[in-house]
Amino acid sequence: MSDRWGSIVGMDGATDSAGLLTGLAVGVLIGVVIGALAMWILRGRRDREQDLARAAQAGAMADLLTPVRESLESLRRASDAASRERATAEATLTSQLASVQDRYQSLESATAQLAGALARGQTRGQWGEMQLEGLLEHAGLLEGVHLTRQGTRQGVGPEGTAALRPDIVIHLPGGGEVLVDAKFPFDAYWQAAALPVGPERDALLRKHAADLLQRSRELSSKGYSDSDRSPDFVVMFLPLESLLSAALEVDGLLLEKTFERQVVLATPTTMLALLRTISFGYQRQLMADNAEQIRQTGAEMLTRLATLTEHLDGLRRGLDQAVRGYNAFVGSFDRQAMRQARRMRDLGVDAPKTLEVPEEIDADLRRSDPAALREE
Repeated sequence: MSDRWGSIVGMDGATDSAGLLTGLAVGVLIGVVIGALAMWILRGRRDREQDLARAAQAGAMADLLTPVRESLESLRRASDAASRERATAEATLTSQLASVQDRYQSLESATAQLAGALARGQTRGQWGEMQLEGLLEHAGLLEGVHLTRQGTRQGVGPEGTAALRPDIVIHLPGGGEVLVDAKFPFDAYWQAAALPVGPERDALLRKHAADLLQRSRELSSKGYSDSDRSPDFVVMFLPLESLLSAALEVDGLLLEKTFERQVVLATPTTMLALLRTISFGYQRQLMADNAEQIRQTGAEMLTRLATLTEHLDGLRRGLDQAVRGYNAFVGSFDRQAMRQARRMRDLGVDAPKTLEVPEEIDADLRRSDPAALREE
């Protein structure tokens, strides 16, 4: 029996061990499931928190990026506007460049024509005369009054006395004349102007200075300055300032050399000063010539004013006498006629109109003061 009980006890012990192991396994499994569930819950919460944090970060980032996005949009619009303006400006510039090119071609053609025309000596002389004519008009000197064109003068030529024809003869106020020659050397200067700075250009400028000096010798040999009406010099007009300045760069004594030959090199600036001085002299002479006439006219005007004053004084006396007579008549009328009229009215005589006495004139006539003529 004891063995049987031991067997039963052993069986129960084994059963209890198996149940215990099973319970432990179930408990472990349940713990694992609960732990997994808890971890899943915690992970979900952490994921939600991370999602919320990322959403909050995204919102904050969006708020931070909003000004940047607006600035980028504004920059994009400005860039588009600048692109459109640049396209418009490029189109305008292209049109203007085409116009400038056309004008340049026209100017180049005109310059070539001018260069060809100036290559002829006769044309250069005519051009110089045109420039000189403009200066004469600006100075107020008139042909036939103050100057003569192509006036014939006696001079001394290579073969003795000969009739010479300066381009312009300017008559001086009070007598005398200034002779002007508008022909000038130009070839060497024109060639030098087309070259860059260098030995060849310098050589042409030296030739230009020598040509000016040679032309002054030719004018000197004509004896223009020998006339008793000439102020001992003749003017050689150069229509460009650079014609003289370029020559002076290579020959600083050019002016002295031409002065020795009684030839004055005049550019538009100096020529205008000379012409304006002559015009001023004519104005002064005109005033001097008219001074006596002005004095006589003034004396005659004062005499006529004196006669007019006498007539005015006579008129004043007449008016004064008339006023006195009028006032005397009014007083007599009041004493003689009006009293009788009032008496007839008192006796019952009715008049169709009311009789009124005219008023006296109470005004003094102003006298002219002869001393006012002597007042300063």
